[in-house]
Amino acid sequence: MQLKEATVLIVDDEPELLEIMTAWFERIQCHVLTAVNGVQALEKIRTERVHVLISDIRMPVMDGISLLENIKASGPYMPSVIFVSGFADIPARLSCSLGVEAIVSKPVERGELLATVERMLVDRSVLWSSPLGNERAVSLHIELDSVSEAVARGIIAFGHGGFCVQAMLALHEGPVSLAIEFTKEHRTILGEGRVRWYDTREQLAGVEIISLDANCRDWVYRLTAANPTVSFIPSTTLMQLDKIQRLA
Repeated sequence: MQLKEATVLIVDDEPELLEIMTAWFERIQCHVLTAVNGVQALEKIRTERVHVLISDIRMPVMDGISLLENIKASGPYMPSVIFVSGFADIPARLSCSLGVEAIVSKPVERGELLATVERMLVDRSVLWSSPLGNERAVSLHIELDSVSEAVARGIIAFGHGGFCVQAMLALHEGPVSLAIEFTKEHRTILGEGRVRWYDTREQLAGVEIISLDANCRDWVYRLTAANPTVSFIPSTTLMQLDKIQRLA
């Protein structure tokens, strides 16, 4: 989808910033909705199909976190989400679980915001088709029995942008090369990712998918599209099988 075809909802309690960001998107003929808090934003989402939600975190009446919690609780539909904030006050694990794909710091730069939104609107089957070949990437190689068994045992869970997985290897935020083998199915998630968060105590990693080998791209795309958690990356592997079971 091109940006001018998308509906963007901007939520911010700062009138000047709300006006400026609205003008940026209207200039390229994008359909723009606005709200000054989460309550107003929920009303807009109930009546219109929103493709991208750009929201401040700290707002009166209902903040950005409560807004996303309400959207997740209402059903499987979740727009692509960007948080805009002047504070680094939300852990990556929580933001990814809420569906946040990116956080843009204030003061907001027009070029960065527009480029981030444009990337979000690219279908993931296309977005994941360009390998980067990052030589600094750490190898994340895990052998599992099958997708359904791994999900049932709480080893891995998929969101629409990546997965949460048990990882014995201590990982740091940054690039990883992916080789997640499912031996019973003779299938492998092969490609590149980015560790968005790692919990040392639980030995869990939240991994964003950056690119995938052509042999596994369509299959992994179906797994992530099922996404029963409505998360960008789930915060835990303890998920119900739901649609994943019949896609394995």
